Amino acid sequence: MIFNSMNSILSNRYTKLLTSKNVLILIIAFCVLFFKIFVNWGDAHHPFIMDVNQYYGYLPALFKQHDLTFTPNPNNIWLTPTPIGKGVPLVTYGMSLFYLPFYVIASIFSSSNSTGYEPIYAWTVHIGCIIYVLIGLYYCRKTLLIWFSEKVTSLTLFVIFFGTTLFCYTLINSELTHSILFFLISMFVHYVVKWHQSGQLNYFFWFSFLLGLITLIRPTEICIVTFPLLIGVTSYKAFKEKLFIILNMKYFLIVGIILFFIPIFPQLLYWKIQSGQWLFFSYGSKERFFWLQPQFINVLFSYRKGWLVYSPLMLLSLLGFIILFKKNKPLFLGIIIYFLINLYLISSWWDWAYGGAFGMRALVQVSAILIIPLAYFIQWFFEVVKLKYLKFAGVVVVLFFCFLNVLQSNLYKHGIISYDGMTKESYWFTFLKKNYSKEDLLYLETLVKHPDYSAMRQGKRDD
Repeated sequence: MIFNSMNSILSNRYTKLLTSKNVLILIIAFCVLFFKIFVNWGDAHHPFIMDVNQYYGYLPALFKQHDLTFTPNPNNIWLTPTPIGKGVPLVTYGMSLFYLPFYVIASIFSSSNSTGYEPIYAWTVHIGCIIYVLIGLYYCRKTLLIWFSEKVTSLTLFVIFFGTTLFCYTLINSELTHSILFFLISMFVHYVVKWHQSGQLNYFFWFSFLLGLITLIRPTEICIVTFPLLIGVTSYKAFKEKLFIILNMKYFLIVGIILFFIPIFPQLLYWKIQSGQWLFFSYGSKERFFWLQPQFINVLFSYRKGWLVYSPLMLLSLLGFIILFKKNKPLFLGIIIYFLINLYLISSWWDWAYGGAFGMRALVQVSAILIIPLAYFIQWFFEVVKLKYLKFAGVVVVLFFCFLNVLQSNLYKHGIISYDGMTKESYWFTFLKKNYSKEDLLYLETLVKHPDYSAMRQGKRDD
């Protein structure tokens, strides 16, 4: 009797502590306490190198050189020649738009002759990108609480942050596109759901504008439009009715399309000025899709970058599609079609591994919507599994993979997990191994195999 009473008290206290708000506070506290520990910018002493420098380059060009033609080009921005003899950066201005508030803050506290590459710019932009992810998690929480309990929402938020490569792209490589896209897609999903539930136009206008921002940063992500198109659709008849409802919006639909183009139009205008074309493929002729040779297996399971190798807990999200289909069919089609289209696009790109990074970085932002089937799996697990020791075992397994993810992220930060050359041998040599001697590091170099990018551009699609 006394034991049962004590057990009940402890259970109630546990339930009160395990709230989604507390988990979000835990994640924020972790980021505040440890954001410096996970940074490794090397000799540059800032993150504005390689891809990040391309995203960032618009800001120094505009505010320091006062020249968006990039002539001269002191910051080594990768330019693609245009038909009229000018050049345009490989990437759009989208990421610079989100760096901008933090760039301005750094500029206020910098001297007038600063270059934009000083430490204060590095830290303000880095912290700003972390803030974007945290806001994205806040919107994930709001969305999950529509269908799930505090316990399920809490565990799902914990898993998505600590148990997937979102962790790495929040604290280590936050300046890449994936942190901002996670933030935008989290908001987009929330407003689409609220629009579907209430029919209020303000939600429609919000997600239309967000879709424009998402497309500006990563044009292929426009495929997420399938979510608002297919939410609530469970049959062909329902799809026709959905299209009728959307087309019947008339002038409001036009407003939504205008909102979509507002963030995109400056980029189109810039391309028109620099290339003579409203639409210009800035990646040039050397980078393309191989539509008939998608690398699904490599994208999902390769030791080099496989999504489920470096974020194995996302397998629970894929299994969650089964429960999602059974329990919430109106949500199922929009999410799975978006995921499959995105997977096909990613798998068809000439460099299916997407260069130097940790894990399958191109799928990081997808977790902002796959968090829903993940929550359905977690809910199902606690509903179906009745034995306490099995529940405990399940929690232990999840915590193990969260620990593994944090450990591997730290190994990647130190260059022990290779940015592009991991193999089966190097993966298992580093598995759960924290300390490395000089001999270990020399041996590890022999296990790493860097890809032949020239051959990949020509169509060599496998490892």
